[in-house]
Amino acid sequence: MSCTGIKVTSKSGQTFWGRTQEFDLEFDYIGVVFPKGFTLEQSFIKTKTRYCFGGIGIADEGEALHFVADGVNEKGLSGGTFYFGNYNRYLSLAEIDALGKKPLSGVEFVTWALATCSSVDEVRKRAEEVAITYEAGPFWASFPQHCVFQDSSGRSIVVEPSIPGDFEIYDNPVGVFTNSPKFDWHLANLQNYVGLTDTIKPGRNFGEAAVVSSGKGNGLFGLPGDFTAQSRFVRAAVLTELAQPVENHEAISLLFHLLDTSDIPKGVVKTEIGVQYTQYTSGYDLTEKRIYLHTYDNRQIQSFSLDDLRGRQEVLVFEIDQQQKIAIMRPRKEKLSV
Repeated sequence: MSCTGIKVTSKSGQTFWGRTQEFDLEFDYIGVVFPKGFTLEQSFIKTKTRYCFGGIGIADEGEALHFVADGVNEKGLSGGTFYFGNYNRYLSLAEIDALGKKPLSGVEFVTWALATCSSVDEVRKRAEEVAITYEAGPFWASFPQHCVFQDSSGRSIVVEPSIPGDFEIYDNPVGVFTNSPKFDWHLANLQNYVGLTDTIKPGRNFGEAAVVSSGKGNGLFGLPGDFTAQSRFVRAAVLTELAQPVENHEAISLLFHLLDTSDIPKGVVKTEIGVQYTQYTSGYDLTEKRIYLHTYDNRQIQSFSLDDLRGRQEVLVFEIDQQQKIAIMRPRKEKLSV
């Protein structure tokens, strides 16, 4: 599963975050907002929400599951759950109970954190209260997962269940996130790409041969272009670092352009289950608590906000339009001179 997350900071210091969601199973994705004081029915525990939060969820037979794959809460904390194959270390329910902790399924940590935490510091602190089980609950098999969080201060952390019954938690100074291997490996791997640049490398002589430059973009020659987690991490980190700074109103557009560099077309990545592709791409304004997304079939950006709840106590569900919308162009009124 080949998800990519990117944080963008505007010129004025506001934080925006987004991710691609790739999978080889089909889900009924929805936009969803959960109110403050609502009781979430998670696989093994009930969690009362301390904060209103919303994001991209899943409906099962028309009913919204108490879950978001990625989201933001009223305090400006955002997060996403990503596949973490081969490196997760989960426990049984009995082992978690013996530790005096609450059990969560692999995909439920982000939902729990957004419902109960106000900042990345609080996520780091309260992560000690829970542990991840490998046992399947009524809603999910316990997929291998790790998580990334950002808050409106601009700080970002990575939470990886790579210790049985516990987590390794890293500061995320690059604001980029993908999948296995562990996050500290990805940071070390960036050493191999410090020579990449946004400038044009000039031509040079090799012996008596004058070799001309290959031209625009050759400063990025060697930037990996495949869809492995290792390559997507490097590509996202380099392009985010080199991208032109933007104003607040331009940040979501930049975020989607950067995430599009990891977009997987149907058919180019096949697994033993089926075809893995970018099912949706989402973006978050952590100041306005507004969610943006487009899907594989509908590239028009759709949006909703935590403010849409307007004090109501029920769960608010938004249908995601999967039908591509194409604007028909109209001729300009004035005539162009010939």
